[in-house]
Amino acid sequence: MQYWVERLANAGSLPFDRPEERLRKAILVFLASLYCFAGILWGVSYFALGLPFAGSIPLIYSVLSGLSLFHFFRTKRYGIFRFSQLSLILLLPFLLQFSLGGFASSSTVMIWSILSPVGALMFAGTVRALPWFLSYLALMVVSGIVDGKLAPHITAIPPLIKIVFFIMNLGGVSTIFYVLLRYFVRERELAMAVLDQEHRRVLKEKERLDKIGRLLSNFVPETAKHIIEKDPDKGLPDKYIQDATVLFLDIEGFTILLQEYPMERINRVIESYFSIFFDLIQRNGGDVNEMAGDGMMVIFLHPDPEGHTKNAVLTALEIQERCSAISKDKSSELFPIQVNIGISSGEVYLGSTKMRGSGGDRWTFTASGPVTILAARLSDYAQAGQILMDTEAARRIKEDFPLTFLGNVKLKNFKDMVEVYQVNFTEKLPFSK
Repeated sequence: MQYWVERLANAGSLPFDRPEERLRKAILVFLASLYCFAGILWGVSYFALGLPFAGSIPLIYSVLSGLSLFHFFRTKRYGIFRFSQLSLILLLPFLLQFSLGGFASSSTVMIWSILSPVGALMFAGTVRALPWFLSYLALMVVSGIVDGKLAPHITAIPPLIKIVFFIMNLGGVSTIFYVLLRYFVRERELAMAVLDQEHRRVLKEKERLDKIGRLLSNFVPETAKHIIEKDPDKGLPDKYIQDATVLFLDIEGFTILLQEYPMERINRVIESYFSIFFDLIQRNGGDVNEMAGDGMMVIFLHPDPEGHTKNAVLTALEIQERCSAISKDKSSELFPIQVNIGISSGEVYLGSTKMRGSGGDRWTFTASGPVTILAARLSDYAQAGQILMDTEAARRIKEDFPLTFLGNVKLKNFKDMVEVYQVNFTEKLPFSK
C-alpha cells in the first residue's frame, strides 16, 4: 500500500502542497480507484443473478467515480473531487439496497456508506465530517422505515448467495477499515519514533547548552546575571549613571612569589585565596567584576550609598583578617601573602561595553569612570596590606570605621593631588551588617 500511495501522491498533488495534504490526496485517490473496481465486480455479479437494475447502480458508480478521478488529475481541484467521491460513496450503497428490497435482501450493502463520513473525517477534518455522518444516520433511518417496500417484486437471491454477499460486504468494509487504521497507526508510530528521537536530541542539546550556560555563567558578573534573568529579551542595558563603590585588591610582591615557588603551586594557592575572598565578597553584597593574575575588581551596589561603601570596607577588613590568620597558621598549606586594597565611592558609568569586530562581538559588564580609575590607583599606591580610600568613601563611613588621614598624595595619571585615607584594620571590626 505504501508504494501505491506514494505513486498516487504525485498524480493529484500540487508542487506547493504540504506533506500531509499530499498524503490525504493520495489516499483518497487510492480508495476511489479501489471502489471503481469493486463497483464493476458488484455490477457484474448482480447482472449474473438476473438483476440488471441493481447491477447498473454499482456500474454507474464506477463510471462516475472514474470521471471524477479523470477530472481531478486534469484540474487538480481537490475540493470538487473530495465532495464527489464522498457523495457517491454515501448515496450509491443506499440506492442499491433500496433496489434490492432492504437490509436482508441486499445483505446490508448500505454498510459501505459508512466509508463516506469516515473518509470525510480523514480528508476534511472533524468539523466538516459531522454533516456527512448525520446524513449517513438519516439515510439508515429512512432505510429502516421503507425496508422491503420499494422493491416488493424483485427476483429473490438464493440464500447461499446472500450469505456470500454478507461476507463480502462486511468483510470488505472491515478490511478497508483495518488497512486504513493499520496504515495510520503505522504512520503515527513512525511519527512518534521520529518525535521521540527529536525529543531526545532536544533534551541532549538542552543539557549541553545548560552545561555551557553554567560554565559561561562563572565568567559573568552577578549583577549582569540578575539583569539578564529579570528580562532575558531585553538583555544587558547600555551604560547608565549609578552610585557605587569600587574595590581593587592586589597581591603585593607577586613577581617575587613567581620566582620563589613553582607556577603550579602559585596558581593553586592564589585560587584558594581568591575563593576565600569570593565568599567574603558575596556575603557582603559585592560582585566580582574582573580578575587578572594577582588582582581583582569588585563592585558594591546598594540603595543607600553609605550602605555599599560600608559593605566594601567591611569586606576589605575581613579579607585582611583572613590573610593575617592564615599567615599565623603554621599548618596551613597556603603561603602568607599581603593584599593591598583601594576603595573609591561615587557615580560610575555602569553597564555593558560593546566591542564589535569582523570576527564577532564581545561584551563586558563593568563600571567605568573616575571612581574606578581612582580605586585602581589607590590599590597600586597601597603597600604592606594597606586599605586606602578617597575622600568621598571616607566621608560616608567615618562614623563607623577608624580612619587615618595620610594627606594629599600624587597618584599615577592624576593631575591634582588626591586626599587619601587609610582604614585601620588592626583593631576589632567596629561595624557589622
